[in-house]
Amino acid sequence: MENCLKINFSIYCDIMLSIATKLSQINQNTLIELNNNIYKFFDYHVIDAEKTPLTDENILENLKNAVLTVQSKRKDVFELLDLYTSYNFDICVVLGNKSYLSDEERRYKKSRILDVINKCLKIKDSLWVGTEGIEDIVKQVIEENDLIAFYLYGCECNINAKKAIYLPFANEINEDVLKSMENYLKRRKNYNGNWQDYLISLKNIKKDFIKNIKRKNDIIVGYPIKLQIEEIKCFKEVFGE
Repeated sequence: MENCLKINFSIYCDIMLSIATKLSQINQNTLIELNNNIYKFFDYHVIDAEKTPLTDENILENLKNAVLTVQSKRKDVFELLDLYTSYNFDICVVLGNKSYLSDEERRYKKSRILDVINKCLKIKDSLWVGTEGIEDIVKQVIEENDLIAFYLYGCECNINAKKAIYLPFANEINEDVLKSMENYLKRRKNYNGNWQDYLISLKNIKKDFIKNIKRKNDIIVGYPIKLQIEEIKCFKEVFGE
């Protein structure tokens, strides 16, 4: 993704805009360059580190405006928190994808996420919490501590708190894009081929849809299904109006 975000456009926007990337799909040697470029044009860089935890201290020390996801059922989650909470970035605690877990980890109760959240709160005031499948469990702690409720497009979020919505997008949704997102779509509870309810095609987006997303949320986190300059530029232009 060389020079992919060196784009000459204004970063002004009424709502906070962010880009999400998956650490498992990025060469960690280029992560700092990627983070620096995203930092120039977006409010946050959300780094999905569920599958591949980030433990390189040189990288952790140099992240800017980053949000690093932590899977609450990982056996080593508390050791990761001991590492992460000493650095200057936000943490997003999620229940996560069970396919990344061992059989032992899968047996942990969903409520384990509360222990992880409470440990974070002893050190950090700013915390994101993934709500998918556990809204009833995390609703109270999010509201009482003014945390950020992080949820997926296609799901509802009925928590009275600051909201961040995760929008997987492409300029155009075609068969190749759908194939690359096949596992993601299969994990959605009510998916039966209705990809439009879970993925965003920027080419066909309507102004009323954009207004509705902005009205309901405080942070829009775009996940570029294709990590390309034109894709990210289009997202910025569409949601940064």
